[in-house]
Amino acid sequence: MSGFTQAFHEAARRIVPIELRGPERAGWHTPHSVVAERGPVRVLHFAPRGEVRRATPIVFAYSLINRAYILDFLPGRSLVEHLTGQGFSCYVIDWGTPGLGERFKTWGDYALGHVGHAVRTACEREGVDGVHLYGYCMGGTLALSYAALRPAQVKTFVAMATPVDFHDDGLLSRWTRPRFFDAGAVVDAFGNVPTWLMESGFRFLAPMGNVSKWRDLWDNREKADFVATFRALERWSSDNVPFPGEVYRQYIRDTYQTNAFVRGEMVVDGERVNLGDLRAPVLAILAQNDHIVPRASAAALLEIVGSDDKSALELPTGHIGLSTSSKAPRDFWPRIADWLAARS
Repeated sequence: MSGFTQAFHEAARRIVPIELRGPERAGWHTPHSVVAERGPVRVLHFAPRGEVRRATPIVFAYSLINRAYILDFLPGRSLVEHLTGQGFSCYVIDWGTPGLGERFKTWGDYALGHVGHAVRTACEREGVDGVHLYGYCMGGTLALSYAALRPAQVKTFVAMATPVDFHDDGLLSRWTRPRFFDAGAVVDAFGNVPTWLMESGFRFLAPMGNVSKWRDLWDNREKADFVATFRALERWSSDNVPFPGEVYRQYIRDTYQTNAFVRGEMVVDGERVNLGDLRAPVLAILAQNDHIVPRASAAALLEIVGSDDKSALELPTGHIGLSTSSKAPRDFWPRIADWLAARS
């Protein structure tokens, strides 16, 4: 065994045996309660802290692909922890793990059903008539469908790294073109799209990252904070869930393949989604180094919505860094909180 290999194995033995306990194993760190359930989907409530209390609650809709606890990444590096500390009452949709019962659920079941249920839950519990709706990644695409079709209870909309125009130069857009990819065949074969299929696609978006991350771990092996962050991110990125079959079929067809969503031609439960009908204040959060949702795809939202109050917040990080970066609590999230507070 070479000296390098032996040294690597010795370092690995010091890192791997660290056991995750308590909230780290569960994924969530900030205290919360389950305030609503529909099948595997739960609505989690994170109570505001401190002396200030904001009038308008926040409802978070994260992607269907990964677990929503990325919003509560680590103590001291948690978006919901930061916002509750600023006086916001936060409600997070936890999609759970879809099973056979979710195989034939539709985009409408999730966008109008589950997102709508979370919004109504927050309004009823807080005694208000509207919420800050906060979408992240394709969860933002789902939430935008709801906001455009049911705008009455959407006081503001925050779209964080949310794909809108899907005919961009990104690899996901190219790989899923109809001549290369048959989403219907995948759904017909598997039902709910399996996690290994989703994971393999995302890993190939940045194949060298799968190698370089281990080099970075080796270079920073003596830094406890780096190792803890690495382990938490590895755990989350491997904790994926199947994608509900019929939701996936329409998502790929009406976004990546036909771009019907941005053109106002996507039909959800018999209604056409027109983003111009969203007139609430809109904040589009763009990640400069995003290899999953290209900047142009997310920025397109501001050209379409009907709001007079719309702005972009461009941040020097990647797609996941928006919610995990060590710079986020200091440089990113206070600016988001200020924008929301000014409209609460």
